[in-house]
Amino acid sequence: MGYTHRPMLPTQSYARKLHSLLVTVAVLIVAADQLTKAYCVYHFGTHPAQSFIQFLGDYYKLWGKINGNGVISVIHSHYFPFQPHFNVWDPWIRFTLTTNSGAAWSILTGKSFLLSFVSLIMVVLLYLIWRRSFQAHRAMTWAMAAIIGGALGNFVDRFRLKEVVDFIAVKIPLIGRIFPRLGDPYDFPIFNIADASAVCGTLALAIYLASLDYRHARRRRQAAKSARAAFQPFPEGPLLDTAAIGALKRQAAQGRRWTAIGLTRHHATPQDVPGEPPAAEAEGGGDGS
Repeated sequence: MGYTHRPMLPTQSYARKLHSLLVTVAVLIVAADQLTKAYCVYHFGTHPAQSFIQFLGDYYKLWGKINGNGVISVIHSHYFPFQPHFNVWDPWIRFTLTTNSGAAWSILTGKSFLLSFVSLIMVVLLYLIWRRSFQAHRAMTWAMAAIIGGALGNFVDRFRLKEVVDFIAVKIPLIGRIFPRLGDPYDFPIFNIADASAVCGTLALAIYLASLDYRHARRRRQAAKSARAAFQPFPEGPLLDTAAIGALKRQAAQGRRWTAIGLTRHHATPQDVPGEPPAAEAEGGGDGS
């Protein structure tokens, strides 16, 4: 039996293109995240490397180890003391070198193995969600790729160094006026490219889901309004059977007429013959004949 080529359906072709887009964007984010982290360690750290290419070889030979006292800070152990920070937009944005063995705001400090496992599980779940719900949606493919790429970028640091390299420091105005304990301007926790990608992707996903829920709610309201407008049991008002109403009026008038002359003690009933008086009830016994 010969082989017969079956052309790929347009939807399948489009889904494959978006799958390639997802993988490409995620890989580019991981590469950009890792290179910017390495360059900041190269620029702010103390080391004998003469070029960035030479430094990369030494940098990716390092692996974090765990001893009896906990996790050894790889970056501090090999590249300390650090150079002063560099102002990008004084005083709002600056580049500085620091590390974090936990999550955002130093949550779960020292739990790098647990956090790396969580990051890997999250990547798998996000990919399955994309395959199930968004594999034909270009905008959500970009958003999911940003989240997956950010999670993988920090996963590489946690798995290899047992800590995450951060270098972007930002101060946010006005927040301290609303929450005085945060200070004014608010000194946002130092982050990296992976963090920024994951946050942007999450915000895009949240905005899309909120807009989708709003559109569905508006469609339900419009459908209910259209259903109420279409339901008109009497569009021209109630229809009356004038012939039946006239017959009832004549029957009622006839019953009142016979009662008025004393021939009966009850009104006419539907069993009575029209045009003839109903049988009168006897006041007592018969005449005996």
